[in-house]
Amino acid sequence: MQGATAMRHVPVYLLCVLLLVALCAARLTNANPAGEQRGVVHTVFLWLKQPGNQAHREHLMQATQRLRQIPGVLDIRFGEAISSDRTIVDDSFDVGIYFYFNDVASMNRYLVHPLHQKTVQEDIKPLVSEIRAHDFHDMHIESE
Repeated sequence: MQGATAMRHVPVYLLCVLLLVALCAARLTNANPAGEQRGVVHTVFLWLKQPGNQAHREHLMQATQRLRQIPGVLDIRFGEAISSDRTIVDDSFDVGIYFYFNDVASMNRYLVHPLHQKTVQEDIKPLVSEIRAHDFHDMHIESE
């Protein structure tokens, strides 16, 4: 009788184990190996039509600041290229912009948001000759 009772509970235990595995798998799809949530980094590099034009840099910085209003944008950083003699470093751009999002879906919503579209068309494209973007998951490597 005791064996029969134990056998009836096996499917419940199995169901609990499967549920736990499914929850862990769902969590790991959005986490790095350390188990932390992965964010998304969107970097944009701009080459000015008039390289070195400080007024144009300032205009781009102000336009970039407005993009903070778009839902899903967690952080924005804006800066100028650092000159380098290292051959591996591309310092040919004038302006770099760093955006941080929780996930790819948030970044994708940002990209089609009307304020982003308007800023690109009215503020960025008139001043720049080239735009390059790079997107990647933030794996957040802990320092020791």
